[in-house]
Amino acid sequence: MQILRRHALRKGDFKLLKEQLSKIIEGSIDLLFKKGAELVITDSFELYAEDKKVLAFKVGERIIPSLRALNEGVVKLPTITVDMGAVPYVTNGADIMAPGITHVTDGLVAGDIVTIIDENYGKSLAVGELLFDSDNIKQTEKGKVIKNLHYVNDSIWSLEL
Repeated sequence: MQILRRHALRKGDFKLLKEQLSKIIEGSIDLLFKKGAELVITDSFELYAEDKKVLAFKVGERIIPSLRALNEGVVKLPTITVDMGAVPYVTNGADIMAPGITHVTDGLVAGDIVTIIDENYGKSLAVGELLFDSDNIKQTEKGKVIKNLHYVNDSIWSLEL
């Protein structure tokens, strides 16, 4: 991934970033972005960073928190738990399949952004978008149920700012 340009976000753009993120996360955006944000445009993504850490990225028109932001512990997304057999596939970018899921947070709808965690350690492995609501995921026995958007060791995770 190549950085094309980067600059500090204007106040209005920063306010819009905070508003969009606050719609999908639990926790305080002010604790995540303490000083402001920097927009980093690459050949693949628009990223939002602070102190050389990517804290959010844009997919289509949606702004999504990065795994680094989730690992900071000040913001959270609803979680989906996968068994340990699914971990190597998820961390290599595979979409999440129904048989590997062991727990689903209730009340989620298709299109929601979630964190995928492992069942043993509760570590965040990926951020994904639900393809079905949580009730359907619980009843589904095969097939893709979550689109993997960002995972440990992908280009966003590995980017050096």
